Amino acid sequence: MFQDVHEYGQINYVIAIGSLSSSFSLLGLNTAVTRLVPQGHKQIDIQANQVILISATVCAIIASIFNWILGLFVLGMAFWMMSSYELLSRKLYSKYAINIIGARASQLVLSIILYSFFGISGIIVGFIISFFAFSITYFKTIPQFSKRFDKITKEFKTSLHLYSYNLSNALLLYLDKLIIAPIYGYTILGYYQLGFQFLMFFSMISVSFYQYLIPEESSGRKKNKLRVYGIALSVVITILVFIFAPTILNVFFPNYINSLNSIRILSMGIIPMMITSTLNSKFLAMKRTRFVLISSIIYQVTQIILIIILGRQFGIDGISLSVVFAMLVQITFLGIAQLRLNKRNVQNV
Repeated sequence: MFQDVHEYGQINYVIAIGSLSSSFSLLGLNTAVTRLVPQGHKQIDIQANQVILISATVCAIIASIFNWILGLFVLGMAFWMMSSYELLSRKLYSKYAINIIGARASQLVLSIILYSFFGISGIIVGFIISFFAFSITYFKTIPQFSKRFDKITKEFKTSLHLYSYNLSNALLLYLDKLIIAPIYGYTILGYYQLGFQFLMFFSMISVSFYQYLIPEESSGRKKNKLRVYGIALSVVITILVFIFAPTILNVFFPNYINSLNSIRILSMGIIPMMITSTLNSKFLAMKRTRFVLISSIIYQVTQIILIIILGRQFGIDGISLSVVFAMLVQITFLGIAQLRLNKRNVQNV
């Protein structure tokens, strides 16, 4: 890796601030569009994009107080997210994949190039350019903007529930960085973040399953067999990561060898993340967003407490364990909720 551990932790701290700000600006409208468009709600994507232009601008201004360049980061990420979810809502899966993979790949290339000229700021600029370049779907809707918000107002309650969940999910991805850096420093965050990146990379499959299942099940199609395949695949991936992690580190990240245990521990989170994603998609399809929200809060509170307790006792390994333990607690809640719903449905038949 072209950055030292300390600098890697620092850039991830800055990106976490920008990403969390962008997540605040989405107001749950990205997931609302994914659910409602397949159900035949017309113009809701246009009106959602109108609202995002306003909310993202406000969040961008606030983020720019911390670092002026983060304002553009927040806008770009919000537009890109809405573009991606709109493609998903219309079941244009190949274009959706191109939009996601293309943005991530260009971010990597541009960040490496610009880092050599501008340092950490160059990495942020690389992200910004990629976000805007792959936000074409969003920009195409701008000529259709109007002063009407009736569709969004009608679905405001649904959007609010989804916003609570989306925000909880964003906190899952980024809040830990904002806690670890002030308490343990950028170096510890750098080692931990490499392991977390492994988890996020290989959990892209679970995220893809979740995002695919929402529009499909919102249309009334059951995909239980696909859930089983997804969980089985996550088990295989976990085993492979656990075995090949030392080789990957030695070849590609020799300066991050202290992340080995963290990577192995966090790889065990791939399976519970897949299970959580499939259960959440089922609850969202049934409009049982309350369970999704509560489980996310349970995860977040558990993780924060364990980061402080286990981090002080076991360092990076303890911080990594906090993620896996929090996921297991979350799954336990979701599993109990699912069993109770099934029992209630049987009694009502």
